[in-house]
This record gives sequence, structure tokens and C-alpha cells, in this order.
Amino acid sequence: MAKTSTSFKKGEGGRPKGTPNKLTKTVRETVLSAFNALQEDAAHNITAFAKKYPRDFYNIAAKLIPTEISGKIETKNTIDYSKLSDEALNEIINASRDNESESREV
Repeated sequence: MAKTSTSFKKGEGGRPKGTPNKLTKTVRETVLSAFNALQEDAAHNITAFAKKYPRDFYNIAAKLIPTEISGKIETKNTIDYSKLSDEALNEIINASRDNESESREV
């Protein structure tokens, strides 16, 4: 039997970008269902696990906490820096530098 190859060109066929594989989705849903069922059993729920194996629980929990939080702050207020004195501008610059060094230390 001859081997046939199906090649897709960009933008043709296939599943859309970001769509999970059907098998992955099914497995994920099944595991979540089992996890939720176990939560009803006090001897086998996540709290019992955490009490019996606190080090393992904290290792897992630490991996679930975001290590970086980013955001964008927009304001409608604008400052006309041309009207500020040199002393006021220096205070703003120094405060900005202080905030940058504090955020790096965290």
C-alpha cells in the first residue's frame, strides 16, 4: 500500500490555534472529576493530604502561586513637568529610583 501524505498549508485545515487536543481535554476532565469526588471523602481529600504530607503539599501549592504579576495602570491625569522646579523634579526622580530598587528586592 502506498504511503500518502497530507500536507496542510498555513491557514488550511487542522484545529484552530490554542484549541486543546480532544484526548487531553477528556483526560483533564476525567482527572478533575475524580479529584472533585475525592474531596467528599475526609480521609482522602486535599486537606487530609496536606496534614499527612505538609512538605509535599507546600511544594505543590508554591508551584501554583504566580511568581510574577504584571499590570498596566492608566490615568487621565497628566503632569506638566515644565512648570515644576528643579527641586521638585529631583524629588520625583529619586522617588522613582527608590521604588525601582524596592521592586527588584522582592
